Amino acid sequence: MNDLLDLVEEPVQPKDYLKVLPVSVMEIAPMGKNGIRKDADFNKSSRTGYSPFPFEVAETCAALFLRDSKLTVDPFAGWGERGAAMQRHNKEYIGFDLSPEAIQNAFEKYGVVNNLADSRTVDVPQHDGLFTCPPYWNLEKYADEKGLDKCKGWDRFLIEYRDILIRFASKADQNATYCLMTGDWRRDNVYYDLTFQSDLIMSDLGFKPFDKVVVSRLNISKIKIMLPQAKRMGYTVKVHENLSVYKRS
Repeated sequence: MNDLLDLVEEPVQPKDYLKVLPVSVMEIAPMGKNGIRKDADFNKSSRTGYSPFPFEVAETCAALFLRDSKLTVDPFAGWGERGAAMQRHNKEYIGFDLSPEAIQNAFEKYGVVNNLADSRTVDVPQHDGLFTCPPYWNLEKYADEKGLDKCKGWDRFLIEYRDILIRFASKADQNATYCLMTGDWRRDNVYYDLTFQSDLIMSDLGFKPFDKVVVSRLNISKIKIMLPQAKRMGYTVKVHENLSVYKRS
């Protein structure tokens, strides 16, 4: 009995529990102007800067979906938030990014050492996990380098995006888990369905849906902007993204 009591009273370490309630709709905190690029307001629907990756999503993936991964890779490593989450949970992570600014931020802010490399040509390591947020084509400005946001046209972007996922999936273990954070958007009244396109690609690569979480950004735009726009154009304003989790069967 004393041994049992000792077990119950032992404090739980941060890495041993989820900091975010694992439900199918996750409302994340506003990004505001105090993030990576302080001159950009990520709560507005028109973004021209690179958005930081949400802590809540990074933490959920590291603690839940990728908890059994031996090595997780990231073809679009960004500013270090995903690497930091994997690091908090003592998980091995290798990230690749084209932006020297992002590489520097990841190291200085989180101690995450990402690789300055192009995922279209990099030597992909064998892995059993992938955790990434692909560029939203030309919705945001990512870097001066020739990334996917510089593709001439949506169709070309999808070809290069697919090619990267094909390259990485070719080195994925049979039981690999892939976590993709994607969203849909409109620009000049054209609807871009990145989440659906990602589902199609992953299906072609032999991955089946395992889970999907709606990531709500309700504070991304003010009601006085959203309501008139919806009434005028006759469609909804995009204020959410999707965390799609796939497993190779």
